Amino acid sequence: MTEITVYRTADSYQGLRVSGHSGYAKAGEDIVCAGISVLTINLINSLEQLSEDAFSVKEDERQGLIEICMSYEDDEEPSGESQILFDSYLIGIQSLLEDYKDFITLKIEEV
Repeated sequence: MTEITVYRTADSYQGLRVSGHSGYAKAGEDIVCAGISVLTINLINSLEQLSEDAFSVKEDERQGLIEICMSYEDDEEPSGESQILFDSYLIGIQSLLEDYKDFITLKIEEV
């Protein structure tokens, strides 16, 4: 099962953690893992190209782990672009969840 946890405050997204393999099919044929991977990599690329916000990425392919951590300074407001990109990511994940709920969990965690 792939576990997705999105971290946010009342005002902004702070990052996310995607871990585990869905188990829908064997490696190389797993459309659930592929869909999650595409959405997550697209989020990373979009944050890099469409927002000014700093962030870090940690990944471990063997464990099926990707973490994104936004790096806001104490007095810095997150950009509207990054917030829309996270909203868009969640729309995609929720669409996958509708058809593959036995293979994905999604939690929104207040931090």
